[in-house]
Amino acid sequence: MGGFSNEVKKVFVDWKQEKLWSELDEAIVELGNRRVDYIEYGDPTKLTPKKRAALNAELLRQALLHRAECLLQATGTMLQAKNLYGLALVVRGHVEATAVLGYFCKRIESLSKGNIDFDKFEMDIANGVLGAKDDLFSAAAAPVNILTCIEQGDKYLNAELFGGEKKSMLQEVYGWLSEFAHPNFCSNKSAFSLDKEAGRIVFRHDADLQESDFQLVGYLSVSAMFFPLLYDRFADACKAVLVEK
Repeated sequence: MGGFSNEVKKVFVDWKQEKLWSELDEAIVELGNRRVDYIEYGDPTKLTPKKRAALNAELLRQALLHRAECLLQATGTMLQAKNLYGLALVVRGHVEATAVLGYFCKRIESLSKGNIDFDKFEMDIANGVLGAKDDLFSAAAAPVNILTCIEQGDKYLNAELFGGEKKSMLQEVYGWLSEFAHPNFCSNKSAFSLDKEAGRIVFRHDADLQESDFQLVGYLSVSAMFFPLLYDRFADACKAVLVEK
């Protein structure tokens, strides 16, 4: 999967958003550079606990990378379709992937400091890959709540990348995107505009994009910037901590 198509690039250029296009197009390339075609897993019954945890961590990273890459591409599709609702959901979904990476960066940091034991970490990683809540998956444990991922991801970012400053970036971005993703005011207002002179509420059927719509894409750029940083930090921490002695 390469960068954005020429048709998608044209949307950004037409709205004078070349810088935003460049940031996101580069983000797609960065994710592509981290792809693997497969993971040599072998017979699970013959794996040591640490080897199994390391492989599951790699599997989780690649699954999140696949999600993030596909959602980045879907942003272009939503812009071409002039679908603000779909755009908000796509961007929020990408932020969730970034938050999960941040959460597991925090978890393996806790493991390295002895704040959680290995068995707990191994189960967390397994649930990160296989966790589910629907009754159809009754044998599976529930995955960690996404709001917990956002909270812990912010703590990691604050400590490791923001010099201890409490920015709560993920929480702020996710909360604002949720205002568009849920049928709240921001979402509802996207459906209509006010014609004061005529005293009418005019629905925006088949309407063009608005410059303000690119604010949502700007949030995606923030998430896309942090995703590879967290991906690499989690990968490096796994190599350092999940080694056989």
